[in-house]
Amino acid sequence: MLTFKLATGDQYETFFQLMLNEASDYLLRTMELMHMTLEQARHLFEHVGQVYGIYEDDKSVGFYWIEERYKVLHLHGLVLREEFQGKGIGTQVLKMLESEYGPRVAAIELGVHQSNEKAKRLYERMGFQTVIYRSELGFYIMRKSLHDDPA
Repeated sequence: MLTFKLATGDQYETFFQLMLNEASDYLLRTMELMHMTLEQARHLFEHVGQVYGIYEDDKSVGFYWIEERYKVLHLHGLVLREEFQGKGIGTQVLKMLESEYGPRVAAIELGVHQSNEKAKRLYERMGFQTVIYRSELGFYIMRKSLHDDPA
């Protein structure tokens, strides 16, 4: 069973390193295009929204980073340790977010890099649709409405 705990202290650095390890092929280039330093990115993780650790039987399997803004839950990052990828954990996290935040937000929005086809397919299976393609960054912005009313 998965559990989720708000990140504290050095867990932000663990999250950041895991993001770099799993997405360095596009993350560093994206930061460069956004004129963002590594220090500025670290600051965002710690001060914008919330980062949660994902645990399976008390073993750390990854993290997600969210921010609730204007009736939309922004999923800024969902990263799993390599050995836990492809086991349905991402699906479980998305379902939990829908269940927990659905009563108070109209939609969930996220960005996925064009090179991460596996994640894009997961999001599409979960009902997310591409609303914008940011070609300068190589990112699809995807959204899933949780209610009939517009977000």
